[in-house]
Amino acid sequence: MKKYEEKINMVSSISHDNLIRNSKLKANLINFLTYFAIETSILFIPLLAEELGASNFLVGVNGAAYGAAFLIFSLIFGRKSDTRGRVIYIQLGLGIGSAAYLTQLLAFNLTILIVVRAFVGFALGISTAALIAYIYESQGNMGKFSSNGSLGWIAGALTGAVLKEYHYLFLISTVLSLLAFVISLGLKEATGTKSHPVPNLWEVTRKNFRVYLAVFLRHLGAASVWVILPLFLVSLGADKTWIGILWSINFGVQFITMRYVDRFPASTVFIWGQVLSVLVFLGYGFSAYLFHGFTQLIIVQAILGFSWSFLYVGALLLILKKGEEKGTASGIFNATLNLCNAVGPFLGGAIAQVWYFQGAMFFAAGIGFIGLLTNLWPQMEVREEKRPSKVPKAVVNFKG
Repeated sequence: MKKYEEKINMVSSISHDNLIRNSKLKANLINFLTYFAIETSILFIPLLAEELGASNFLVGVNGAAYGAAFLIFSLIFGRKSDTRGRVIYIQLGLGIGSAAYLTQLLAFNLTILIVVRAFVGFALGISTAALIAYIYESQGNMGKFSSNGSLGWIAGALTGAVLKEYHYLFLISTVLSLLAFVISLGLKEATGTKSHPVPNLWEVTRKNFRVYLAVFLRHLGAASVWVILPLFLVSLGADKTWIGILWSINFGVQFITMRYVDRFPASTVFIWGQVLSVLVFLGYGFSAYLFHGFTQLIIVQAILGFSWSFLYVGALLLILKKGEEKGTASGIFNATLNLCNAVGPFLGGAIAQVWYFQGAMFFAAGIGFIGLLTNLWPQMEVREEKRPSKVPKAVVNFKG
């Protein structure tokens, strides 16, 4: 009888392990498809906006609409996922996202483009924070999870470099989001995610404030650069194919680096991400003065890949290892990034309108350096929760 019970327990344990492994595999695949869809659509949006008559400032307005929607709904639905479960919001966001990408085909003027890009941001805000919390609670490797997002960016950039036509790219994003939605139907909810009280936003923010502040300052500068970077590259002689290749170099470095970066102390990795980010923006700013053409930016794009890998994974590990409010913490993290995506394009467009492209790049380097200083002195101390070596019962007790 005892041997029979042991055999039953062993079979049950193997079944749970397989279920967890399958869930992590599906979540990583969903992350890849999500960022594949994002990059395929967003890569040439500044060029499309310009073709529709946008000034540098209005290119920024268009980017801000997307970022603002992403910001608001990431914060709302990340918090909701802490009390109502992750999977429902992953599925909802991906389903709405497939419709949102399709509406981009209707962008025949600048006003419609701004509205549909905000619709895309709304859909992504629903799903992304819940997906991050889901993979962490499933004991997934956050570095590898993030690297799959970078792999999606690579695929999107290369797709854009090859196809170039906006309507083809928007259709591909639609199909990718729909495929991710179908895969998400196979995810099983962890019952433990529904037992937490409603998190206090202020307490979660206060606990991780220095991380959020540094990320905000760095990414605010970055968002002010990304919105005008395709136009800057065109001014240096790059065509759409080369723009796609340059972004692919960045994403390729990210894909490799993110898979290994979580082996090192999160605080150290995070600070190095900030240091390299400052060097990247200085590299952009001086490139037009020191060199002719755009090929020298290959090196800068590679360094960019290292900088974002260190910053992104380091920040995620720091905030997710503090407390039980994983969805709220990752929601605030996404909201921080997308607050930058909302405000940064305004700043980038306005600065470029007055001081040309280099002005936005030196602005990014300056505020990135301020963010670095907030974590260098006094030296950042982070109390990190150790994730259990074995998955806790609340995580593996999936409902069928």
